[in-house]
Amino acid sequence: MRNLIHISRIVVGNLFIFSGIVKVNDPLGFSYKLEEYFIEFGMDWAFLHDILVPLAAILCIVEIILGVAVLVGYKMKQVSWLLLSMIIFFTILTFASAVFEIVRSCGCFGDAIPLTPWDSFIKDLILLFFIIILFWKRNQIVPFEDKNFDLIYLFISGIIMFLLSIMLDWYAPVIVTVVSLGLGYIARLLLRVKNGSIATYLSLVISVFMAYWAVEYLPFKDFRPYAVGKNLPDQMKVPENAKPPVYENILTYRNIKSGELKEMNSAEYSASKIWENKDWEWVSTENDLIEEGDLPAITDLSITNHEGEDYTDEILSTEKLLLIIAYDLSASDKSAWNEIVSLSKEAANNGVKVIGLSSAGLEEKNRVIKENNLPFDFYVTDGIVLKTIVRSNPGIVYLEYGTVLSKWPSNQVPKLNQLK
Repeated sequence: MRNLIHISRIVVGNLFIFSGIVKVNDPLGFSYKLEEYFIEFGMDWAFLHDILVPLAAILCIVEIILGVAVLVGYKMKQVSWLLLSMIIFFTILTFASAVFEIVRSCGCFGDAIPLTPWDSFIKDLILLFFIIILFWKRNQIVPFEDKNFDLIYLFISGIIMFLLSIMLDWYAPVIVTVVSLGLGYIARLLLRVKNGSIATYLSLVISVFMAYWAVEYLPFKDFRPYAVGKNLPDQMKVPENAKPPVYENILTYRNIKSGELKEMNSAEYSASKIWENKDWEWVSTENDLIEEGDLPAITDLSITNHEGEDYTDEILSTEKLLLIIAYDLSASDKSAWNEIVSLSKEAANNGVKVIGLSSAGLEEKNRVIKENNLPFDFYVTDGIVLKTIVRSNPGIVYLEYGTVLSKWPSNQVPKLNQLK
């Protein structure tokens, strides 16, 4: 049982830290996922929309803190109740999402590791098993008397997070984990504080800083297909060696005498030789999708004017392109428009094409252009796509021949010489 408790602490602690870090990297993105859940479950209430971003950030921060607390054994009586409550809630949520196909991706690991609802449900069941162990033995889980165990947990967690960080090509998970547990271990040696509070409070400070930075500016790591360095036309193509979709022919025959209908796949059809029986006549043949094939990373990017004419290919092939993106013009950061106007004029005078992208209607677009004296026009793109491209409203994206070279939020409008 002692070994099972150790395994449970390491699995739950590290998974909660990892899950929290990849989401606190992008609280805005996580808030969009929460909004999707609220809408699907009929909870589309105004006050929830007002607190979506702070709520998303708090949930991510709590995950990280709980993960660290489990590893250092800090206040496990209270922590175990929180863990059990959260995992029961999310297990029910992911099960409902999977059964009723409420959402296509749960958002458990943000954009870093997309999971289907069924994947997430299985993950939650595994976590539930380990958390029940921790809850059952919560009174026995306290900070280690032997400091060598803290060092062992630090070493094992560092290896786990290092491997996960390599997979993501982003080393924040291993850095946050090692810094929190490492400084907690040093504090134990120097200050003789062995209750795990230093590591837990330090994880709070780090996660709050990460959440603030990601909301105020942009995510530390962009896992989306619109990230800096990505070529958007390439992301819109099916990758080489892609797995094709698998279809199966379903043939339907009718018995002339009884009216009975019989459906058969190709193998059953060949084995039955039903075509030789004059009592049966062919009705229809349908192709059923058995297994989906690989899709392009970008499937929904479309740029049109307000008359519906498509300009996607033309715009993405532009040599130098500055995109001013505002998924919601009416709620955009008005304080940024003056600087954006200056940048747009200077960029246009230096051979850079400047356009806006928004989901706004014609009337709202014209109003915003007139109010802010904008020297460029807005094309129409789906609001969800625009939220995916840049986590700012408005946001600024510079491309050359469809390759994203830089991004900025509304509170960091660049100068012309910063575009690259």
